[in-house]
Amino acid sequence: MSSLSNKSFDLAELKPLHPALKKRVKQAHWQDDFFSVERKNFFLWLAKVQGREKPSLVATDLISFAGDHGIHKTIEGPKFRSGDFLLEALRKPNQFEGFSDQRSFKHYWVDLGVDYQFESNFNYWLNHSNKLINSKVKPRTESFDLYPAMTDDQLSMAFYNGRKLVDRAFYQERDLILFHSLGEGQLASVYALAWALSISDCKAWEGYLPGYFSKSRVAELLKSTKRHPISHNPFTNLCFFGGFEIVSLVGAQIRAAEKGIPFLLADPASIIAWQYAALICPGIESRGYAIGRFAKHLSNRFGKLKDNLSYSPEGEEWYPFHWQLLQEIRRFNQK
Repeated sequence: MSSLSNKSFDLAELKPLHPALKKRVKQAHWQDDFFSVERKNFFLWLAKVQGREKPSLVATDLISFAGDHGIHKTIEGPKFRSGDFLLEALRKPNQFEGFSDQRSFKHYWVDLGVDYQFESNFNYWLNHSNKLINSKVKPRTESFDLYPAMTDDQLSMAFYNGRKLVDRAFYQERDLILFHSLGEGQLASVYALAWALSISDCKAWEGYLPGYFSKSRVAELLKSTKRHPISHNPFTNLCFFGGFEIVSLVGAQIRAAEKGIPFLLADPASIIAWQYAALICPGIESRGYAIGRFAKHLSNRFGKLKDNLSYSPEGEEWYPFHWQLLQEIRRFNQK
């Protein structure tokens, strides 16, 4: 049983969502000519969470959480080295250049548990600037095939590291946060956490990623997850099966809701983190939006857009999407 409790977080204490543009939208027939109902509802949601009459997209953070999973050494998956990838990512210029004013869009990489010592690499010191935030709990979680993935103390540390990152965004007056993640063995943890939620949840992931969730790998994962008792406590299940980056995502999403910052997400780990955040803090479903195909199985309580946005380690799919949103919001607000 985790020392953290869902009683610590209560979104009912927050001020109600801003009524936003509801009255004006009903009277404005022009919007139906350009914006779909889905897009219009998204803009209304954005304004409500921001507490504004008009939606704003002036300053955005893309926060990429990284952490490796011990289960990867037990149940082999596609080859992916998080440390090597992040070193290469630090060398690259901001990919958002050319889409918009770079001052309005900041991309941060956060090391929660990557199994690599960046400080020992000369290229890290040459290139990291402020792009990589060291929030490492420990290199890699334990394999949940043998032990719980993390201790209660490690879970608490990862959880509050995520909250601190949102506090930073709040003080820098960011009006939107995009959540993104990566890590070796991450999909195995996503599946196990989904299994702890329900059979239908883990079946959904099998359908989304059939190349990864082969019958043999699913059988291995189920054998590993069933070594642990079934719990109805989300923090306990995060200790059993989670990753440091997933736990940090949960903490960050709850803190974003508390601070009134809307958030968007698209990758599997961010979406499973949102489901766990909703168990811990009911009501957080109305403070975020999932973009792309991985959100199809979420209930109607969760906001969803059908745009073709899915998982990539680079997070580069967020750049053109954010640029598109920026243009549409400007047009929406001018009408």
